[in-house]
Amino acid sequence: MSESEAKLPNNNELAIQRTDLAKTRTDLALERNVLAETRTELARERTRAAQERTLMAWIRTSLSMISFGFGIDRFFSYLHKTTPKTGINTLTEERVLGLSLMSLGIFALAASLVTHWRTLKNIDEKQYKYVPQWSQGFTVGIILLFIGLAAFIPLLAVDFNLSEIFTLDSKVIQNLFALNIFLIMLTMGVKIPLSDLVSLKNHPRFLAKALLSVLVIFPLIVVSVLFIFNLSKYIAIAFILLAASPAPPLLTKRTIMSGGNVTFAASLQVILSLLAVLFTPLALYLFSFIFLESRESIDFILVAKQVATVQLLPLCLGLLIRKLSADLAEEIGDLLLNVVNTLFLVVLIFSVGISLNLVPTVGWTTVVSIALMVAFGLIIGHLLGGVDDNIETRSTLATATIARNIGLALYIAIVNGATNAIPGLAAYAVLGAIFALPYNVWVKNKIKKSKENISKPITNNN
Repeated sequence: MSESEAKLPNNNELAIQRTDLAKTRTDLALERNVLAETRTELARERTRAAQERTLMAWIRTSLSMISFGFGIDRFFSYLHKTTPKTGINTLTEERVLGLSLMSLGIFALAASLVTHWRTLKNIDEKQYKYVPQWSQGFTVGIILLFIGLAAFIPLLAVDFNLSEIFTLDSKVIQNLFALNIFLIMLTMGVKIPLSDLVSLKNHPRFLAKALLSVLVIFPLIVVSVLFIFNLSKYIAIAFILLAASPAPPLLTKRTIMSGGNVTFAASLQVILSLLAVLFTPLALYLFSFIFLESRESIDFILVAKQVATVQLLPLCLGLLIRKLSADLAEEIGDLLLNVVNTLFLVVLIFSVGISLNLVPTVGWTTVVSIALMVAFGLIIGHLLGGVDDNIETRSTLATATIARNIGLALYIAIVNGATNAIPGLAAYAVLGAIFALPYNVWVKNKIKKSKENISKPITNNN
């Protein structure tokens, strides 16, 4: 038997095995096709279910607008019915608002039904093709925006007084400021690692200069300004509250804006927040001996409790959460950060409204006083903040010196019945940031040039 004949059976067996493998692959391919078709059908079902949920959401939205419109129309119709010489069918502004909301609700409901039917029909097609459609939500939102403006603008034109809306006598706004400070400090304790919060322990010289500038020199600047200028009683109280309120919750954000060292700023903010529990009431007590008119407006023991409640307590609580579980702290921190940013936006809106109403009432003497306080605070903080001639640390200390805790000062003023001091606080918050802007721009430009010089390649003239 030749060698080729001996190998023939082996070749036949390999051919049979290849045939079996090909059949197996074919069966697997068919099975994959079946599974793919099943997945496709399930995807269609998920899309259909999503469309059902979208439709139900639009139904709820439409019913809400129809209900509000109907309620507004019926309410004012009843008022007109009970008013002499006024008929129910009079087309008043209130009826226009009610009918507009009802019309918008009916339009949204009809449009959502048509869109739902077209989408389901497109899903049923074997060759599905995505067709970009108009945004129903955006359209309804734009219409609702104009309806709201049409109803709101007449209210502005008739008997409108800004002070009636942007007032700090309301308990709601008082609690809003306190809650904002509380959540910011809680977020800081949860988000920032303890090693960063205590990083200044490795820089005792900078820490000593920072405490000197923030807690001693800036209050002395305030004392000098109060002696030089003949300011009103409540403007003087406002400046005293500012001098006694270090560690603003937004110090890290202001440091970023000014090009400073964020790690140093976070650590300094924590240290100042802890010291504020003792420093704030003590500073107010000492000021009361220098300026007797401020003594009657401040309860020093109550101030210590307020500072501890809105600053020390949430900070310690955040640090405890991070100590118990770093993973839980990260999750809570992300949630708190979103809440704080939203709440800060609300507070900012109120603050702008308050500032527009109150700042023009403070007078030019107060404006000049604030300009001097900011200028000298920046100069002294910049000179004391040098660590190896580092412009970032100089900027950090300069910013920390002038950036007082406006929220805490407002809270103390409101709770202790010194609401007449609020215009001075609002003026410092707005004008202080404006007067510090040239310094921030100068520091950022200097940091930028320094980085450009470092990044330039070194050339050899030889």
